[in-house]
Amino acid sequence: MRGTWRSGLIGWVLLGSFAGAWQGCHHEGLRAEVDLVPSRAQAPEALAALQASRFEEAERLAVAGLAQEDRNAQAHLVAALTRYKRAMHQLVSDLIGVGAAYFAQGLNQQYLDFALGNALTELQAVDQHLARAARDPGVALELCLACWEVDWNRSGEVDAWDRRVGEVELGPDGEELPAGDPRRRPTFRFDAGDVHWARAMLAFQRALLEVLSAYQAPSRGELGAAFEGRGQARVVIRLRDPARILRAREQVLLGLAEAERCRQAYLAETDDDREWVPNPRQKSYALPLPVDAALYETWAGVLLDLTRLLEGEEGLGVADVAQLGDHQWPDPPRGFVNVRRLFEAPGDLTLDAGHVERLERDESREAAEAVLRDLFGDKYVPQMKPSQLPARLARMKAEVERGEESLERKLRYMFWLN
Repeated sequence: MRGTWRSGLIGWVLLGSFAGAWQGCHHEGLRAEVDLVPSRAQAPEALAALQASRFEEAERLAVAGLAQEDRNAQAHLVAALTRYKRAMHQLVSDLIGVGAAYFAQGLNQQYLDFALGNALTELQAVDQHLARAARDPGVALELCLACWEVDWNRSGEVDAWDRRVGEVELGPDGEELPAGDPRRRPTFRFDAGDVHWARAMLAFQRALLEVLSAYQAPSRGELGAAFEGRGQARVVIRLRDPARILRAREQVLLGLAEAERCRQAYLAETDDDREWVPNPRQKSYALPLPVDAALYETWAGVLLDLTRLLEGEEGLGVADVAQLGDHQWPDPPRGFVNVRRLFEAPGDLTLDAGHVERLERDESREAAEAVLRDLFGDKYVPQMKPSQLPARLARMKAEVERGEESLERKLRYMFWLN
């Protein structure tokens, strides 16, 4: 498929619809549960093993420590990090196998279900460790992520690429740091705010896995017919388990709450020591992404916008989203996407090749709206209170175009702040 309309319409609609997978918040009642007498126990042996890339040993030592003292927040963090690394390594390996089999002989749904189910179980256990760690406001550990010796690219050995993957490449003024510069491999001090950051990231990943588990992938024949433009072929991604979509919404809401806890915890920090994400007053940080009060205000605004979308208080205006791309529509498609109903009343996802071909041909409002009806069904509605999220994104786009800030830095902020 080709054409500029995708980035200006479908891509941005999907981005807005699932933007809760990046960040969000609830603005009330977000105080984390704190033990009345938080344990100050440490896990020095487990932490030393983790710092030295001995992940299996670190997990074993952390679990053993927790058997003696379950309120050892540092041990919970080590257990969470090691189990997460193991779970994600296994998931990526499984998905590579599923993908290879799909294009060779078709989808092995049983294998895919097992892989996703196993990952969800493991990530739930990781979150339980993080939740326990978050109950100690003084929890902290020091890690040099770029110093880990891990075969990230699965080449069979730890090679030069693996050793560069976690390095900080740019300095504070955007200059490239020379090879071997110690600033490329900083040691971060991760604290309570970063635990909330991790829980938010984890919740959004769990939501995504729930969505993937809920649907049946189309056959190779269906995909081939659609992409080759044969007749009126329709690609249908069938919903198998609506309850998983509801669970995905619960996970997104958890992620929204943790993201707000994270933002509030960062703003409340009074120290200034090798921060992962600094607040506007902090100066000790390694990533070349300085923040100011305006960024935190924008963060809060985006969080509120996304929460209102997930709660159904506002809808995503299609015309506003369509104009975010490079292609400006003289008569953009109208209507709104009801994001809350995407989760609460899910259905099959359909793409009609005939409608897509018409949109490729004339890029008319009518053709675009037909594609939107195929994709979103009754979640594509004529009227809702419009969300301010597209306006915030348009402002960010304008800043990039005026040269006030690069697109690369904007994207880094999005992923960095969950």
